[in-house]
Amino acid sequence: MDKKIKNLLTLKNIILITLGIFCIITSFYLYGRNKSKVFKDEYMNNIFVEENITEESISVSGENIINNNNSNKIFVEIKGEVSKPDVYEIDEGSIIRDLIDKAGGLTPEANIDNINRAEKLINNQLIVIPNKNDEVITQNNNTGNTASSGITKDGMININKASLSELQEITGIGEVKAKSIIDYREKNGGFKSIEDIKNVDGIGSKTFEKIKEQICI
Repeated sequence: MDKKIKNLLTLKNIILITLGIFCIITSFYLYGRNKSKVFKDEYMNNIFVEENITEESISVSGENIINNNNSNKIFVEIKGEVSKPDVYEIDEGSIIRDLIDKAGGLTPEANIDNINRAEKLINNQLIVIPNKNDEVITQNNNTGNTASSGITKDGMININKASLSELQEITGIGEVKAKSIIDYREKNGGFKSIEDIKNVDGIGSKTFEKIKEQICI
């Protein structure tokens, strides 16, 4: 009886070992049959297509960001001796020369002796290109300023248009404060009221009370 049981156990072990060997052989056979497909072009293409789409998406997003950053516009008016006087929408950071070009250029009668064509434009600004025969306004310092300057016919200083030297004609305003005024109006799109000048560094309520009769917008 013991011998019969022992024989059965031996047979069982043989069967298990045989099955194990068969499974191993089958696994190697299937692997050898399919391993050539692992790096086929169709699989690799799928991988790189997905990567390319991701990079393209990033590229498009970056382009959109750049376009949004460059999309700021301002509105300015130009009158006088240009081919097409009108109100124009133009890129923020443009200068007077850009506006003149957009308006079709100067007429033969234009006088730009007192026009700083390199001056940066601000929102809602008015630029007047005078005629050669226009009367020149003489100020106290005998400096000729045309109607397009920052000094009005009444002698008021337009803080949105006045140049560095013109701003220094305001009582108590030296070169440093004049530069601060220009910096403020460029960063904030101009002064909305004369009271806004109190927001400029170095100009408080007391200074404003002294100069408010000399300035305008």
